[in-house]
Amino acid sequence: MLPQLTYFLVIIIWATTPLAIKLGGESFVPLAGLSLRIALAFLVGSAICTIGGYAGLNIKRHWKLYAVASIGLFPNMALVYMAATYIPSGLIALLFGLTPFYSALLSQLLLGEGDLPARKLVAITIAVVGLGLIFADRSSLNAGSTPGILLMLISNLLFSGSALWVKRINRTLSVGPMEQALGAMVFSLPGLFITWFAVVGFEPVSVTPASLVSLLYLAFCGSLLGFVAYYYILNQFTAETVSLIPLITPVLAMILGVVVVDEQVTLAMIAGAVLIISALIIHQRLWHVLRLRYPCRNKQGDQI
Repeated sequence: MLPQLTYFLVIIIWATTPLAIKLGGESFVPLAGLSLRIALAFLVGSAICTIGGYAGLNIKRHWKLYAVASIGLFPNMALVYMAATYIPSGLIALLFGLTPFYSALLSQLLLGEGDLPARKLVAITIAVVGLGLIFADRSSLNAGSTPGILLMLISNLLFSGSALWVKRINRTLSVGPMEQALGAMVFSLPGLFITWFAVVGFEPVSVTPASLVSLLYLAFCGSLLGFVAYYYILNQFTAETVSLIPLITPVLAMILGVVVVDEQVTLAMIAGAVLIISALIIHQRLWHVLRLRYPCRNKQGDQI
């Protein structure tokens, strides 16, 4: 039960992250917000481990795992934050939904897995068609959007590669999710701060209540809790199952957009959402669950 609940938690966190980034952008430049977010999450996570008596980092033994996992934060997240200056957060969530393609291809290279079953290929195809419907209806692209789209495509590659490589390393290691998350953070912080100060430059900020709430949420939920939960499910589920999360989060992100910022919902969006849900049912064989819960009966009333 715990793996399923954690899987659901990751979906909720990932669906709310684009909106939180958008709300926090009114005070912090992208790389400043990201650097502060990861630093705060690392400090709080380290304090929790110290107070709770949990094992700390073992850099000498697990440095390779930390370094590989840190790619999911830097440069991956830095590219996402930079892309947010070119394209809206809703489009970022949609583009992130393309990661199952990368995971499906890279899993054979990094994990040595065989070809995907036809059922899963059909499910991913249906889900991508659903994303395509939403994408085509939502976006009005222009020349200025191109850099943001390219940054997200590179980000997808880095994120998928990092996740699969972490899963491969964990085959021979026994590293807890908290240690793994903190290790990734500490290895990513130098690159984040160097990029912030040397490339972007330091600029004073005027923190607003909305941006402060956004920063705290992204630090505690989006980074600390989110990454611990993510690394946990990465060891509990197959790569294909984990890669389906980005197919669900765009739909939830759009619903949040409607509720929070009063965005409009069109028939194309609804059709895309229906296709994605249908793809999830096919991929996870959820009809077996439905059949057990609501068994079919014949004319004599016997279960079949």
